[in-house]
Amino acid sequence: MYRHVDLTFKPYPAPVGDGDGVIRPNLGYRPEAPIHYEPVGAERDKVDILSFYRSTYAMSGVQPGEIFQKQILTTKPWTTYATFHNPSETDGWAGKYLAELPARDLVGSFTLIDLGDVAGGVITADALRAALGERKPERILFARTDYSRGRPVEPSADYLAGSPVLDADAAAFLAGLGIRVFGTDSRSIDPRYAGKGDAAIYEQLNRAGIVVVDDLANLSDIEPRHGTAFIGIPLPIRWAVGGPVRAFAVDLDNPTDFVDLSHEVDFFPNTHKNDPLPFTLPVSEVALDEIGDYPNPWPGRIEPREEQGKTQRATRLTPFRMVDAGREVGPDMYIEYAHGTGTHIEAAFFDPWGRHGVPEEVLKRYIRIPRDRLVGEAVLIDLADQVGPLQQIDSRHLERNNPGIRPGDICVMRADITDWSFYGSTPGNTPGLSPDAAMWLVKHKIRALVLDFAVEKSDPMPSSPLVKYTPNKIHYFLHKNDIPVVEWCVNMKLLRQKRFVLAICALPASHQGGFPAQVFAVEKW
Repeated sequence: MYRHVDLTFKPYPAPVGDGDGVIRPNLGYRPEAPIHYEPVGAERDKVDILSFYRSTYAMSGVQPGEIFQKQILTTKPWTTYATFHNPSETDGWAGKYLAELPARDLVGSFTLIDLGDVAGGVITADALRAALGERKPERILFARTDYSRGRPVEPSADYLAGSPVLDADAAAFLAGLGIRVFGTDSRSIDPRYAGKGDAAIYEQLNRAGIVVVDDLANLSDIEPRHGTAFIGIPLPIRWAVGGPVRAFAVDLDNPTDFVDLSHEVDFFPNTHKNDPLPFTLPVSEVALDEIGDYPNPWPGRIEPREEQGKTQRATRLTPFRMVDAGREVGPDMYIEYAHGTGTHIEAAFFDPWGRHGVPEEVLKRYIRIPRDRLVGEAVLIDLADQVGPLQQIDSRHLERNNPGIRPGDICVMRADITDWSFYGSTPGNTPGLSPDAAMWLVKHKIRALVLDFAVEKSDPMPSSPLVKYTPNKIHYFLHKNDIPVVEWCVNMKLLRQKRFVLAICALPASHQGGFPAQVFAVEKW
């Protein structure tokens, strides 16, 4: 028997004009009318609209070591993505949105069917029935068409238009199977997006309680031993109707053996993919007869350090529909997120003035979070009754509570901070690791560190509770030793075993200081 625990914080979006909504949520708010309309035409097609992905930068105060990013993408970006909104759900404990789905819906055994060459680009009920045969599918059903074998790196309107799509009878057949997730390697199974008809397949499946996952990768690499799927929603923002997916097919008996089922994504159209480092410091362009000041060097935007909590959590949803030849296509959303919107994984981003000695090869390795850091066996160090806000965690805490950590383990550390303190005017109430605690973790050769707090406490302590001074020395020490850090997890109180399998389903993006992630634990009983 397997027990699934979702360790991911699900953030609330802020209303327009209310940035404080990310630290003091307006629980009565929902993204609502008026929505934005995006016209589709020869100059800007559906792929251009849906693939939009931009990043901007700001400094928190004037300290170069604190550069935060703010990104915006859509609910159907140029990567693997999910679509789910079921407004007809009447069970108050069942999810109407992606962020409300329990781990049981997104993690577990799956059935993989091979549809072969889809004639005419339409997946019919007969094709699904023939591929399934006499099998009763698991709650997660993946359908392989091999369409993604020809997937271009750059967003392509032709690729979207060629997508195999479902017809209404096929969707009705799936609705009768009792499945919770249907995933394919098609760019979109909905004819409205591929330009093949008006059938609202997403809505039809969603209203049957089925999450649709499109644009899966590497389905042909799955072997029988890869029997458990993890379908992570890295941006599980409440009331979002979709978003990017990071999915894995994992051998739970040997969890470092897994298949990554998601495509990488880059900023579009202003991509950073050719930049050799996660963040490249600017070269001054100030002439001898000019006064040097912001915005040179870049980034020139400075956010008040007193508002660091708001700066690092900027989260907003903007609903929109595309209008193609007079017909509305949608619904979709723009998702704005920031470094600390919710649970996220951090790694080597840049090393100001070289003061922390991060090797260049480590920086280059972490343009994206390496796959070998994301899935594996994990152990829990439980400090919930020993460490509270603003306290320091030293090596004695770790040694005293060591459950038997092994080289290559993911270390999960509990202090019950995020559950009670994520929403607040300051981020400064977190505990943090001492230097000797960080050295202890490096000595034990952990794969990654997963926390329900932030790894750095304020150092030095400020005179104002609104300000947190973050030297980042613990971050950099761990990062240069090839250890990424997951911050702001929740629900560690629900863990019942000291050893389990952990999957960090990080956004498969690049060039970021913090990558949003959904984190799942699986206990074997």
